[in-house]
Amino acid sequence: MASTTTAAVDDGACPWDSLPSHLQDRILSLIPVTELLPVAAASRALRRLLRSPAFHALLSPHRLDAFFLLTPRLAVHPLSRRVLPTPPLAALCPPSYPLVSSASPSRLITYATLHFLPPIPDGSYLLSVVVQPPLSSSCILVAVTTGAAVRSFTLDTADPSRHWASRGDLPLSISLLGNAAVAGDRSQLFVLGRGPDALLVFHLATGTWEVLQVVMPQDLTTAHLFVYDGKLFLVGGVERLGEVERVVVWRLEDEKEAMLWREVAVMPAEVFNELVADRHGSFWHFQAADRLGIVCLYNAVDGRLVMFDAVDGLWTVLPRVSGLDAEESGRWFGHVLEPGVELLLGQRHQRS
Repeated sequence: MASTTTAAVDDGACPWDSLPSHLQDRILSLIPVTELLPVAAASRALRRLLRSPAFHALLSPHRLDAFFLLTPRLAVHPLSRRVLPTPPLAALCPPSYPLVSSASPSRLITYATLHFLPPIPDGSYLLSVVVQPPLSSSCILVAVTTGAAVRSFTLDTADPSRHWASRGDLPLSISLLGNAAVAGDRSQLFVLGRGPDALLVFHLATGTWEVLQVVMPQDLTTAHLFVYDGKLFLVGGVERLGEVERVVVWRLEDEKEAMLWREVAVMPAEVFNELVADRHGSFWHFQAADRLGIVCLYNAVDGRLVMFDAVDGLWTVLPRVSGLDAEESGRWFGHVLEPGVELLLGQRHQRS
């Protein structure tokens, strides 16, 4: 009888405490940071583990655990499929509005940041922030001028001289530049040119521009580039007679003969109707933001949100947002935060 009781106790015992600490670290590092917060509250031992440098070294961004900002205090969280308060890892309060978010966890370049850097050259705006290498505290800022003659400048925050270096001019006349997508090896920026439509590449090492010989999709509007798993994607609307008829995702393929955009996904009709809020004749524009293959499309006028996952090609309708100022949301959407160590430590400061 005694042996039976002992066996029952052993079967019901939790084996977690018997695991070596390095295995506990490895298992917990696979869980999204926001899901680790209740774990940290479970016991002092777990809290010490989650706050240890050894555990932090194992952490990597979780694809769905990102916050797509709608305002300084409200964000879309794809993991929970909800609109949540912005996590406390970034003290985002006016007047420290962000200019550009980067492909790095928790990193935003703000007006406050730029107070410690030389002013951006006259007539220029910040196009991209590129962190090099991974987890480095330094980054390369890329600025471009507006107008027909586009010039570029870069600033390496690791350079003691801290000055903007004049780089190459754009090799064609173009009306405006769209968003910039950072290549996986951080050596290039893929930039969307509009008027005429073109795919541009900015080489960070040489500071030179290249126009890729690829035919852009016809009747493209409100387009957005993103990189995932070493591939370049383009999501955008296709219009007919000035009205967006559908939203398509293309992937750039490098064939033997030439590069081409291959259609890989089309937004289903019911999702499209949700995004445009059934105002097909008057609605023509949406905002886009991406992180690690997750793309959020936002109709700021009607508070409609749609998500695309490049891994499985699935579209998801997210909860509608009401009571937000469309102009403010339009300025903020496009900036994405990824929760990191700060959230586990309970620190309320901004990495910039």
